[in-house]
Amino acid sequence: MSAKIIKATIDDIKDIRELLEAENLPPDDLERWIDNFFVLRIDDITAGAAGIEVWGNTGLFRSFVVAPEQRSKGFGQQLYDSIISLSGEIGLTAIVLLSKGASGFFEKEGFRFIPRSEVPSEAKKSVQFNLDECKIYDVMIRELI
Repeated sequence: MSAKIIKATIDDIKDIRELLEAENLPPDDLERWIDNFFVLRIDDITAGAAGIEVWGNTGLFRSFVVAPEQRSKGFGQQLYDSIISLSGEIGLTAIVLLSKGASGFFEKEGFRFIPRSEVPSEAKKSVQFNLDECKIYDVMIRELI
């Protein structure tokens, strides 16, 4: 088995969309942010993804997904670490996310719950943040500096 985390390209959008839809996660606006995505590739099959939208100095961590058969193998952590590394490289000072059930993982990584009203105003412009289905998700933040 050959597993690697690589930068996503426009050619990965279809596979990322399928992974997200299989987990009932919104795939909206992938094309706009694909340059800030990573994919997990196992034997040339896309088995995971994560991305970040950039809103001023705040990032919106999104589309964090690993195929069920590849979970609990450390791949989610690798995707997460890739996003954190990219966030530092591009100078983000905080990351916000909307969580549908992975809150425990993110708490271990230094995120804390915040009310929606505390999300930086730039990040509130995200399509993800404004989708009806995402309005019930937990909102979390992690300061990077």
